[in-house]
Parts: sequence; structure tokens; C-alpha cells
Amino acid sequence: MVSLRVAVEDDLEVIHGIEQSVYPTAWTLNFFRLMLGLSGDMFLVAVENGEIIGYTVGEIKKMGRVGDTKTVGHILNIAVMKDHQGSGIGTMLMDDVELKLRSGGADVVYLEVRESNTGAQAVYRKRGYLYVRNAKDYYGDEDGFIMMKSLTKLE
Repeated sequence: MVSLRVAVEDDLEVIHGIEQSVYPTAWTLNFFRLMLGLSGDMFLVAVENGEIIGYTVGEIKKMGRVGDTKTVGHILNIAVMKDHQGSGIGTMLMDDVELKLRSGGADVVYLEVRESNTGAQAVYRKRGYLYVRNAKDYYGDEDGFIMMKSLTKLE
């Protein structure tokens, strides 16, 4: 059975290993340490039989102009071990982090996805995310797509 919990410092090397196995351009271990401190209960791991098999990192941001800011959720990263992909783990992680973002006051959530990652784009569209714009050279070697979803229906 898979359970979710908040990530802790001792998880970071395993999380980094998953990141390196899934993504061509991986976050550094130090960046994960930074995000652990910044994301709080929005840095989640999926655990099965004591083994971390996936994670997600979210944050809440204030965006806009002085006097006209909005609270926005941002999913910075999500990954599931390759041999567990397609089993609903990513859905569990997304569901939980989206609820936490909504509870934190966010009305919308956005994420970035590689232009070539059509599989992930399809999953995000199925979850209600819409294409917003192209982010030129976002990944250095490739453009990113910015996708956004309303969270107001989660109440």
C-alpha cells in the first residue's frame, strides 16, 4: 500500500536518485535541500513498503502588483520511479499537493513541462490544466510549456 508523507532531510538522496533516473536535466541535491526548507508540507514523498517511489514539490507564491496580488500555487517538480509510473502514484501526489495549495489560499496552480513531454502534458490536461504560454529555452536545451489549473473546484 502506498502512503504519502512530508519529505525529511534523510529522504533527499533517494529523491535525488529518482530525479536523476527520470529527468535528463536533474535538480542538484543542494537544490532539493533548499526546497525542503522552503516548501514545508508541500514537499511530499510517496512510500511503498518503506521505499520512496515518488515525490512532488509545491510552493505558494504571491504574484501581481502592490495592492493587487493573488495567491498562486506552483508545482515545481514531480517524479515517480519508472517502474511505478502509470500506477496512480503521480495522481496521488498531485491530488494531495493541489489540496494543500488550495488550503494555503491558492485559487490557481501552474507548472512547467518540457515541450517534448507530450505524455505528461496529456496527463496534466486530463487533470484540468490548460496551456498558457511557451517559455523559450526554459530547460536550457528545450522550451517549456506553462500550464495552469483552477483550484476553486477543490473546495
